[in-house]
Amino acid sequence: MGEDKGLAYFNGKRLVQYVIGAAKKLTGNIIIITANPAYDQFRCTCFEDELKDKGPLGGIYTGLVHSGTQKNLLLGCDMPFLSEKLLSELVHKSGNEDVLLTEHKGLAEPLCSVYDKSCSEHIRSLIEKNQLKITEALAGLKTRVISFDAEPWFKEMEFANINSIEELRKYGS
Repeated sequence: MGEDKGLAYFNGKRLVQYVIGAAKKLTGNIIIITANPAYDQFRCTCFEDELKDKGPLGGIYTGLVHSGTQKNLLLGCDMPFLSEKLLSELVHKSGNEDVLLTEHKGLAEPLCSVYDKSCSEHIRSLIEKNQLKITEALAGLKTRVISFDAEPWFKEMEFANINSIEELRKYGS
Protein backbone atom coordinates (compact mmCIF):
# COMPACT_ATOMS: atom_id res chain seq x y z
CA MET A 1 0.00 0.00 0.00
CA GLY A 2 3.02 2.26 0.17
CA GLU A 3 2.38 3.09 3.84
CA ASP A 4 1.80 1.43 7.18
CA LYS A 5 -1.46 -0.40 6.49
CA GLY A 6 -2.98 0.07 9.95
CA LEU A 7 -2.58 3.83 9.62
CA ALA A 8 -4.30 4.08 6.25
CA TYR A 9 -7.50 6.13 6.32
CA PHE A 10 -10.74 4.27 5.67
CA ASN A 11 -14.07 6.08 5.88
CA GLY A 12 -12.55 8.84 7.99
CA LYS A 13 -10.65 6.70 10.50
CA ARG A 14 -7.42 4.77 10.56
CA LEU A 15 -7.89 1.06 9.76
CA VAL A 16 -6.49 0.02 13.13
CA GLN A 17 -9.05 2.18 14.94
CA TYR A 18 -11.85 -0.11 13.76
CA VAL A 19 -10.08 -3.16 15.19
CA ILE A 20 -9.26 -1.38 18.45
CA GLY A 21 -12.87 -0.23 18.75
CA ALA A 22 -14.25 -3.76 18.33
CA ALA A 23 -11.70 -5.26 20.77
CA LYS A 24 -12.23 -2.55 23.40
CA LYS A 25 -15.82 -3.70 23.78
CA LEU A 26 -14.40 -6.95 25.20
CA THR A 27 -11.23 -5.88 26.97
CA GLY A 28 -9.22 -2.88 28.02
CA ASN A 29 -5.99 -4.82 27.61
CA ILE A 30 -4.96 -4.19 24.00
CA ILE A 31 -1.42 -4.65 22.75
CA ILE A 32 -0.25 -3.43 19.34
CA ILE A 33 2.85 -4.96 17.79
CA THR A 34 4.66 -2.18 15.93
CA ALA A 35 7.88 -0.22 15.81
CA ASN A 36 6.04 2.83 14.48
CA PRO A 37 5.66 5.55 17.15
CA ALA A 38 2.60 6.90 15.28
CA TYR A 39 0.58 4.15 16.98
CA ASP A 40 1.09 5.86 20.35
CA GLN A 41 -1.85 8.12 19.44
CA PHE A 42 -4.25 5.21 20.06
CA ARG A 43 -3.28 4.94 23.74
CA CYS A 44 -2.64 1.20 23.63
CA THR A 45 0.49 -0.57 24.82
CA CYS A 46 2.87 -1.02 21.90
CA PHE A 47 5.79 -3.44 21.55
CA GLU A 48 8.33 -3.90 18.79
CA ASP A 49 8.86 -7.40 17.44
CA GLU A 50 11.01 -9.47 19.78
CA LEU A 51 12.54 -11.20 16.76
CA LYS A 52 12.90 -8.74 13.89
CA ASP A 53 11.74 -9.31 10.32
CA LYS A 54 9.82 -12.52 11.03
CA GLY A 55 6.49 -11.47 9.55
CA PRO A 56 3.08 -12.17 11.06
CA LEU A 57 4.38 -15.19 13.00
CA GLY A 58 6.91 -12.92 14.69
CA GLY A 59 4.09 -10.55 15.61
CA ILE A 60 2.03 -13.38 17.07
CA TYR A 61 5.05 -14.48 19.11
CA THR A 62 5.69 -10.97 20.41
CA GLY A 63 2.07 -10.49 21.38
CA LEU A 64 2.01 -13.76 23.32
CA VAL A 65 5.29 -13.04 25.10
CA HIS A 66 4.03 -9.66 26.32
CA SER A 67 0.50 -10.75 27.16
CA GLY A 68 -0.54 -11.03 30.78
CA THR A 69 -3.39 -13.44 29.99
CA GLN A 70 -3.51 -17.14 29.14
CA LYS A 71 -5.98 -16.79 26.25
CA ASN A 72 -5.34 -14.10 23.67
CA LEU A 73 -7.44 -12.76 20.83
CA LEU A 74 -5.04 -11.93 18.00
CA LEU A 75 -6.34 -9.61 15.30
CA GLY A 76 -4.90 -8.14 12.13
CA CYS A 77 -4.93 -4.36 11.83
CA ASP A 78 -6.68 -4.46 8.45
CA MET A 79 -10.13 -5.86 9.33
CA PRO A 80 -12.43 -2.84 9.73
CA PHE A 81 -15.69 -4.81 9.70
CA LEU A 82 -15.11 -7.02 12.74
CA SER A 83 -18.07 -6.97 15.10
CA GLU A 84 -18.30 -7.21 18.85
CA LYS A 85 -20.61 -10.22 18.36
CA LEU A 86 -18.05 -12.18 16.32
CA LEU A 87 -15.21 -11.43 18.72
CA SER A 88 -17.35 -12.20 21.76
CA GLU A 89 -18.49 -15.54 20.30
CA LEU A 90 -14.91 -16.41 19.42
CA VAL A 91 -13.63 -15.68 22.92
CA HIS A 92 -16.51 -17.52 24.60
CA LYS A 93 -16.07 -20.62 22.44
CA SER A 94 -12.35 -20.95 23.20
CA GLY A 95 -11.45 -23.82 25.49
CA ASN A 96 -8.45 -26.00 26.18
CA GLU A 97 -7.07 -25.90 22.63
CA ASP A 98 -3.81 -24.09 21.85
CA VAL A 99 -5.46 -22.19 19.02
CA LEU A 100 -9.11 -21.59 18.21
CA LEU A 101 -8.75 -20.83 14.52
CA THR A 102 -11.50 -19.04 12.65
CA GLU A 103 -12.36 -20.10 9.14
CA HIS A 104 -14.52 -18.44 6.51
CA LYS A 105 -15.59 -20.21 3.33
CA GLY A 106 -12.94 -22.85 3.96
CA LEU A 107 -10.10 -20.35 4.36
CA ALA A 108 -8.26 -20.01 7.66
CA GLU A 109 -8.20 -16.62 9.39
CA PRO A 110 -5.17 -16.97 11.72
CA LEU A 111 -5.16 -13.24 12.45
CA CYS A 112 -8.65 -13.38 13.89
CA SER A 113 -8.23 -16.29 16.28
CA VAL A 114 -7.61 -17.11 19.94
CA TYR A 115 -4.12 -18.27 20.94
CA ASP A 116 -3.04 -19.71 24.27
CA LYS A 117 0.05 -18.05 25.76
CA SER A 118 1.70 -21.48 25.96
CA CYS A 119 2.06 -21.45 22.13
CA SER A 120 4.92 -18.96 22.39
CA GLU A 121 7.66 -21.57 22.95
CA HIS A 122 6.57 -23.64 19.93
CA ILE A 123 6.33 -20.54 17.76
CA ARG A 124 9.74 -19.30 18.86
CA SER A 125 11.34 -22.65 17.97
CA LEU A 126 9.92 -22.40 14.45
CA ILE A 127 11.02 -18.79 14.07
CA GLU A 128 14.56 -19.76 15.11
CA LYS A 129 14.52 -22.31 12.26
CA ASN A 130 13.20 -19.57 9.95
CA GLN A 131 9.96 -21.51 9.44
CA LEU A 132 7.68 -18.49 9.29
CA LYS A 133 4.44 -19.83 7.82
CA ILE A 134 1.55 -19.62 10.25
CA THR A 135 0.17 -22.86 8.79
CA GLU A 136 3.38 -24.67 9.82
CA ALA A 137 3.06 -23.27 13.33
CA LEU A 138 -0.55 -24.40 13.61
CA ALA A 139 0.33 -27.91 12.43
CA GLY A 140 2.35 -28.44 15.62
CA LEU A 141 -0.33 -27.10 17.97
CA LYS A 142 -3.64 -28.41 19.27
CA THR A 143 -5.86 -26.40 16.94
CA ARG A 144 -9.64 -26.36 16.73
CA VAL A 145 -11.30 -24.72 13.73
CA ILE A 146 -14.51 -22.74 14.05
CA SER A 147 -16.66 -21.15 11.38
CA PHE A 148 -19.42 -18.64 11.87
CA ASP A 149 -20.57 -18.84 8.23
CA ALA A 150 -23.87 -20.55 9.15
CA GLU A 151 -24.73 -18.19 12.01
CA PRO A 152 -27.65 -15.85 11.20
CA TRP A 153 -25.87 -12.86 12.77
CA PHE A 154 -22.64 -13.33 10.77
CA LYS A 155 -21.94 -10.80 8.06
CA GLU A 156 -19.52 -11.98 5.39
CA MET A 157 -17.75 -8.63 5.35
CA GLU A 158 -16.42 -9.20 8.89
CA PHE A 159 -13.39 -11.07 7.54
CA ALA A 160 -12.64 -8.61 4.74
CA ASN A 161 -8.99 -7.59 4.81
CA ILE A 162 -7.92 -4.29 3.30
CA ASN A 163 -4.63 -4.96 1.53
CA SER A 164 -4.48 -2.36 -1.23
CA ILE A 165 -5.52 1.12 -2.26
CA GLU A 166 -8.04 -0.53 -4.60
CA GLU A 167 -9.65 -2.39 -1.66
CA LEU A 168 -9.78 0.84 0.36
CA ARG A 169 -11.82 2.33 -2.46
CA LYS A 170 -13.90 -0.82 -3.06
CA TYR A 171 -15.03 -1.20 0.54
CA GLY A 172 -15.13 2.50 1.43
CA SER A 173 -18.20 4.67 1.31
